[in-house]
Amino acid sequence: MGITGVMVQYYFTCRRELWFFSRNLNFDFENDDMLIGRLIHEEGYERDWKEVFLGDAKLDVVKGRGRVKVIEVKKSSRLEEPAKWQLKYYLYLLRKAGVEAEGVIAYPKEGRSEKVGLNGEDIETLERAFEDIERVISLDRPPKAEKKPYCRRCAYRDFCWV
Repeated sequence: MGITGVMVQYYFTCRRELWFFSRNLNFDFENDDMLIGRLIHEEGYERDWKEVFLGDAKLDVVKGRGRVKVIEVKKSSRLEEPAKWQLKYYLYLLRKAGVEAEGVIAYPKEGRSEKVGLNGEDIETLERAFEDIERVISLDRPPKAEKKPYCRRCAYRDFCWV
C-alpha cells in the first residue's frame, strides 16, 4: 500500500486513526462533519481546479498565472497542523516529479486561506514520517488510544471510546 495524503494527515493527527484507515475501515459516511467537508470541498473551487493523481495521492491543483498551486480545502482549521503536513506531502511529491508548486490551505467557512511552503527541514520530517507510517500500518494491533481534543468529532471515535 502506498502512502496517501490522508495517511500523512492521520499520522500527524492520530496514529490509531492511521492504522484503522490502513485496514480499510471506512469513515462513518453519515458523520455530519464528513458530509459537510465533502460539500465544502466540491463547491470551494469547482470551476478552477483539476484533480491530479500522483502515485497514490490525489491532489486538487489550480494552475494560474504560469504557476501551479495545490489547494487543500478544509471545513475548519481545527486540525490545521496535520492539514499543513498533508499539503507539504503533496508539494514534496510534485517536487520529486520536477514540478515546483505553491500550496494553499483554504477554509471557506472561516473565510480565510493560508500559504504553505516546503523547506529542507520539512522534507526531512516527511521522510522520517514515511518510515514511521510504514511501521504503524504494519502493526498487528492498532496503537493504544490516546484522548485528544478532537476525538469527540472523529469518524473513528467508536473504535476507541465505546
